[in-house]
Amino acid sequence: MAGTVAYGIDLGTTNSCIARADGEAIRVYQNNDQMSVTPSVVRLLKNGRVVVGKRAYNAIADDSENIAQEFKRWMGQKGDKTFPAAGKTLTAEQLSAEVLKALKEDVRRADGADIRAAVVTVPAAFGALQCDATGRACAAAGLAQAPLLQEPIAAAIAYGVAPGARDQRWMIFDLGGGTLDIAVVSTKDGRLTVLEHRGDNLLGGKDIDRRLAEHRFLEPLARTFALPDPAKDPAGHQRLLRRLVLKAEETKIDLSTQEQVLVSLVDLGDDADGAPIELELTVTRAELEREVEPLVDRAVRLAEEALEGARIRGRDLDRVLLVGGPTQMPLIRSALAGRLEARIDHSLDPMTVVARGAAVYAGGIELEPAKVSPAPAAVAPASPVPAAEAPPGKPKVVLAFDPVSAKTSAPVAGRLEGDAGITELKLDAEGGYWSSGWFALSAGTFELPVMLQEGKTTRFFLYARDAAGTLVDVEPGELSIRHGLVISAPPLPHTIGVEVSKRGGKELDPVFKRGTPLPAERTIRYRADRTVKPSDPESALAIKLWEGEDLREPEANVWVGNVKIAAADCRRAVPEGSEVEVTIKIDASRLITIEAFIPHLNQHFSNKLYVAQEEEKDYAELSSAVVDQVGEYRERLSRVEQTQAQAGDEKQAEEVERLKRELDELDHEATRTSATSNPDPDQSRRVVESARNVQSKLNQLERGAGVGAPSVAMEAIAASRKMAREVVERFGSSLEKKELQMLEKQLERGLDKADERAIQRVQEAFDALRFRVLLAQDWYWRELFESMRGPDQAWQSKEAAEKLLARGQEAVSSGDGKDLREVVRELWKLQPKTKEEEGQERAMRSGLRRF
Repeated sequence: MAGTVAYGIDLGTTNSCIARADGEAIRVYQNNDQMSVTPSVVRLLKNGRVVVGKRAYNAIADDSENIAQEFKRWMGQKGDKTFPAAGKTLTAEQLSAEVLKALKEDVRRADGADIRAAVVTVPAAFGALQCDATGRACAAAGLAQAPLLQEPIAAAIAYGVAPGARDQRWMIFDLGGGTLDIAVVSTKDGRLTVLEHRGDNLLGGKDIDRRLAEHRFLEPLARTFALPDPAKDPAGHQRLLRRLVLKAEETKIDLSTQEQVLVSLVDLGDDADGAPIELELTVTRAELEREVEPLVDRAVRLAEEALEGARIRGRDLDRVLLVGGPTQMPLIRSALAGRLEARIDHSLDPMTVVARGAAVYAGGIELEPAKVSPAPAAVAPASPVPAAEAPPGKPKVVLAFDPVSAKTSAPVAGRLEGDAGITELKLDAEGGYWSSGWFALSAGTFELPVMLQEGKTTRFFLYARDAAGTLVDVEPGELSIRHGLVISAPPLPHTIGVEVSKRGGKELDPVFKRGTPLPAERTIRYRADRTVKPSDPESALAIKLWEGEDLREPEANVWVGNVKIAAADCRRAVPEGSEVEVTIKIDASRLITIEAFIPHLNQHFSNKLYVAQEEEKDYAELSSAVVDQVGEYRERLSRVEQTQAQAGDEKQAEEVERLKRELDELDHEATRTSATSNPDPDQSRRVVESARNVQSKLNQLERGAGVGAPSVAMEAIAASRKMAREVVERFGSSLEKKELQMLEKQLERGLDKADERAIQRVQEAFDALRFRVLLAQDWYWRELFESMRGPDQAWQSKEAAEKLLARGQEAVSSGDGKDLREVVRELWKLQPKTKEEEGQERAMRSGLRRF
């Protein structure tokens, strides 16, 4: 037998852990520091050596510039960390790979095993891009087979191993260092099913530490010392804040068991006046709880939403299972018990329970055969346990069975290869628990039920004999089946939608709704939104995917990626309105692939969805615009509040007040981030994600109150109409002016009928008319040429550009408009792609509309 994956890894924001399932026993590996968890912290020394874990964590205060932490929150985005001492820059994927390598080394040191496969856990709230980035990190660490498992499901599996786990309903409340995951699950009939889930990728223990550091430590210090200014000395400010966060974490842990602690803030360096920054203060548990109450309230509200989505009450839960170090805070436990009215269970170690569950799950996944590459590779994929091959002449039995069974009777089937005169087989349970007795084969095959020990893994030995009763060795000689919870298909945590055109604007068609069991596959029919012509190499159809629940506003969701059907890929023209069949597949690890079929061409287009890292979001850039957006959100919320006051809707009034508080918090975070010249990726992303959440909630409130936000699509149509009118009335011919009047009438008719296709065609016609008039003007081409003659203009080929510029100057002097047009067109081709053009895959308008 090839064996099972066996190993489970909790790749955490703060700490990581690795475990192995070996029958009934779950072994959690210890690291060099004799700890069962390894801090997810990476340090690069001057000589390039990588240090991972406690030794890196202990150096944060003294060498923070060369240390990376909390990088799990950067996964799937443009965040990286520069290590000045080594002169290297690493992405979140590369840093995560180093943590995985350190965990693998712990196993190698303990058992001598070179792990090439493991189940790796991810937050349920992780998006598709983050899961894909995690998969790339696993590959970089040498894990050739790395199925991804949602963290709350892993925790539920760990608890489900214990007796009495059947026919219950649990809530898994997993608050880690950087993320919050909540799942409501059922274990009815021995099957673990996720009924509902909620999560927040930007809420964890580190946010509690940061809040305590800023409000209880930084503010008192600022009243006494001349601290580094975040705008003028961002590096100094960040260095001080990191040291205070470490102190805050220690204080938080101490206050979980004590009512008050004396905190000595020392070794923080000198202030701007040269005075040593030192302060001693007392912090009580009540003070800590007041500071973090908004965060705890946010977490418990998500738990209440999960219950509402599962359509059950807290008192109907059998248990709330606590996972993650921060759940040891008394405030969190009391808030959950009080507001949910449910029993709290923290009987398993909250720091290792996820890795334990992942290991149990891994014990039921068959190990893939090692892949043999003809050429050396940077990472040679191999199996942790080599696939067993029968020696020459030794008969082999090909077995088929489920490694986990919810019933105490499980079917096992087999087929004999190379009979060697074998006539009978027998299966005996280890310890004499059960035996099948000798049974005859039927045409070389068999199928029979075996008996399992309740709540345990039963090991069976396989025997064979010939007609004379002589025993014959066969391969494999044994198999194991565990009696316990069978895991249902994991649910999709976020809706996946295809962007489609609608009345000059866009919306999402929900292909896979949140909660869809994975893996999933679906084929949908659309129509081409425009014509793709081989004569126009720039024409293309874009299949755009988004992730999120706001179907009316694609930009309020997370962009996942595009698949582009370019004119060069098509055999012939694709007329507007042609049928496009789109097949989308999502595997259990949430990796997405797309295939399109255009019947008009009888042609298939296949592509893996995900694009390179540079196509992912740059949150540092996006966060800078949030300060201005806050003002816009306040104006929109004010209009909703006015409408709500007239309607007297109390529930909506509560939502308005809650959103006001979120806006205040967003305003504070955005202002603080914009004042920092080089904010860390996590801080920037927190601002952008919060703004997106506020926008989504605001959209819902506006729809509920009947207040319409300014339509981006209608603003674009109005702008196209205005610019076309200005150009045509000034430079157009009488025929072109009549064409403009005709288009304006078509627009009015389209608006009256709400004909989205007609409105979109008119907008495109406005733009085309404007450019046709402009391009007919000699002065316009001269202006275009002059704009390209600047000294700062960059070219793909400077030599070729200089020749064209000289030729263009001659054309201007001689009045040769035709040649000048040719020169400008050639110069356009020589211009380097801008950042916006490089990201055109995302900016492309959807090429599909509903069928």
